[in-house]
Amino acid sequence: MRAKWPTRYLGMNSLSGKPRALFFTAYDSFDAWEKDTQATAKNTAFSAALDRASVADGDLLDSTDAGVWAYREDYSLRPNSDMAHMRYFDIAVFHVKQGHHKDWDDAVKMVLAGYQKSVPDTHWACYEGVYGVPEGTYAFITARKSASEIDQGFAQDKDFMAAMGEDGMKKLDELSAVAIDSSESNLFMFNPKMSYVSDEWVKADPDFWKPKPAAAPAPKKKAEKAAAAQ
Repeated sequence: MRAKWPTRYLGMNSLSGKPRALFFTAYDSFDAWEKDTQATAKNTAFSAALDRASVADGDLLDSTDAGVWAYREDYSLRPNSDMAHMRYFDIAVFHVKQGHHKDWDDAVKMVLAGYQKSVPDTHWACYEGVYGVPEGTYAFITARKSASEIDQGFAQDKDFMAAMGEDGMKKLDELSAVAIDSSESNLFMFNPKMSYVSDEWVKADPDFWKPKPAAAPAPKKKAEKAAAAQ
């Protein structure tokens, strides 16, 4: 933040699964990522500060891991959310069996068509793992303003199943059984203290992204000694 570095990131903590923190950094391309890395290395003061922070972090971390993911527009549904006012990421990760990408593709397209038809406010962004995760790994990220949206999503499942129909759901179950090796969903809460978001986000919701520090309690006045005449 002191360096006014242009690259921003979003930090969050897990509310399910293993206790952990995630940090998301977005780049328009791999070339943009490379240029950011090179610029960081050339800025000696900035890179030295990052090195010092990494050493301090080492005493607090159980482990670290990094992955690179590519946006899949064809598997995403109405992904443009008002991110400045979001508070959670609902992340579902799927591992596809080798040799079954066609079945997986058919299944995802069935799900997309069903939600487009039945639940107009459903949205998610899909990313495919490129580095750091097994081949055939996909993450579907749903940004949520509040936990009440989770309740709403469960209530809307019946609308999706009705749109798919009995035969459609049977076909989807068959494709999923053939294509998906494993899947897991977890919920994460945004942490503004661990994030370095854009100025636009801060201006849109300053109370969340840059809350004012709590006022210090007023110092207690020393008890005045009173002289009483006997």
